[in-house]
Amino acid sequence: MAEAQDIDDSLEFLRYFEKHTESDDLLYVVQQKLEKNRAVLDLTRHVLSPEDVRVLAELKPLQRVKELILNETRLDSIGIQHLCGSPYLTQLEFLEIENNNVDDDGLFFLSKISTFKNLKKLNAASNEIGPVGAKALSMSVTLLQLEDLNLAYNRITHLGVKALATSDLGSRLRRLNLTDTGIEVEGLKAVAKHARLNQLEALNLSANHLTDRAMEYLAPAEAFANLTTLILDNNHIGDEGVYALADSPMGDGLVELKLKCNGLTTDSAISLAQSKSFSKLRRLDLNNNDVRAEGTEAIAQSDYLRGLEYLDLGENSLAAAGAQALAQTTQLFQLKSLRLNDNGIGDEGVVALAASKTLVHLEALYLEQDNWIHARGAQAIAESTAFSKLHTLVLGLNGIGDEGARYLAESKQLGQLVFLNVIGNKLTPAGEDILKNSPNLTGLKTLELV
Repeated sequence: MAEAQDIDDSLEFLRYFEKHTESDDLLYVVQQKLEKNRAVLDLTRHVLSPEDVRVLAELKPLQRVKELILNETRLDSIGIQHLCGSPYLTQLEFLEIENNNVDDDGLFFLSKISTFKNLKKLNAASNEIGPVGAKALSMSVTLLQLEDLNLAYNRITHLGVKALATSDLGSRLRRLNLTDTGIEVEGLKAVAKHARLNQLEALNLSANHLTDRAMEYLAPAEAFANLTTLILDNNHIGDEGVYALADSPMGDGLVELKLKCNGLTTDSAISLAQSKSFSKLRRLDLNNNDVRAEGTEAIAQSDYLRGLEYLDLGENSLAAAGAQALAQTTQLFQLKSLRLNDNGIGDEGVVALAASKTLVHLEALYLEQDNWIHARGAQAIAESTAFSKLHTLVLGLNGIGDEGARYLAESKQLGQLVFLNVIGNKLTPAGEDILKNSPNLTGLKTLELV
C-alpha cells in the first residue's frame, strides 16, 4: 500500500509540474523533502511568493504532513489565507512561520477556519502581529487542540496578553512564549488579575522591561498551579523581584528558572538559596548578573537547591573564590552541567573545581572567555577524576597554549569527551595537531580550534 501511495504521489507531482511550470523549483524541492519524510515539510529560507504558497496549498501529497515549517520564507498574510483554504492540511499538528511578514489579518484567518483543527503548536515569532491579531486568536473556536503558542518578538502589548490570558484558548495552553512582546507591567497586572492559564507549564516573559513591581503582581497569582518553567531573561526585576518570587507559592512546582541579565546581586542568590519554594528546581540560570562568590557559596550550600542538575553562573564576578565555593559544595551532587564563563576564576579556581569531591557527575563544563585559564588549569582538568564523565568541555578564549593542549590530549580521564572547544587559546598548528591526533580522546566527535 505504501508503494502504491508513493506512485500516486509521484503522479500527482507530475500533474502539478505540467500545470505549474513557473513553480518547478518549488515542486521539486517539496517532492524531494516528502520522499525523505512524508510527515514533515521544512522549507525554511526558501523564498515563497503568494502564488508559490497557493500552489503549495493545492498539493494533495501534503495530506499526510503533520509538521509544516515555513520560517524565513517571506510568507505574508495572503500566503496564510492560501494555506487556510487548503483541503490537504487538515492533519497538520505543528505550524512554524517564524520571521516572516504575517500581520493581524494572518492570525485572523488562522483563527477562523477549521483547516487547522488538529494544530497543537503554532510558532509565529518575529512577525508583524499586534494586539488585534492576538485578540482574534484568543477568540478562536476552531483551534481547540492548540497547546503550544509562540508569539515572541511581536508587538501584542498588554492588550493582546490580556485577551489571551482570559480566553478559553489560553486556558488550554501548556507552553506560551511572549518574549519581547511589549507587555510590560500592565500586561503582567492583567495576567495576574484575570488569567485563566491554569494548564500552563512553561512561560517565557523575557525582554519585556519587567521590574520588581511586575513580579509583585505575578508572584502571588493563582493562575499558574502547573507552571514548571519560568523564563524572565533580560528584564529588570532586581533583588526585590527575586524576593517576591521566593516568598510566593509560584516557585513550588518550578523545575526551571531563568533570570539571566536582571540586575541581581548576592542578595538574590541568598534569597533563592534560603527559599523552600525552589526545592524542586533542576535548572537555574543566573548568567550575567552580580552574584559574586558570597552568593555562589549560598547556592552551593543550600539545602533546598540540592536537586540542581544545570547551573549557569556565567558573568557573575565569581573569581577564584566563587569557583572554590562551588568546589566545596556538599549539596550539588546531582549537578550535570555547570557554566562559569567570563568569571576570571583563573587556574586557581579550575584546580579547586577539579579536586571537588561532590561535582563528580558533571557531563558538561563551560569555562569559556576571560577566565584566565592557562596550562596549569588544563592540566588540572586533564588529571581530574571528578571530570571523568565529561562529554562537553568548553575552554574557548582562554590561554592554555600548546602545553595545555598536550595535557588534554594525554589525559586518561577525558575519554568520554564528545565535544571540545579550545578556540582562541594561543595554540600553534603543532598544538592543534596534538589534539587532533590524540590517542586518548577517541570519543571526540567535535573539536573546535578556530
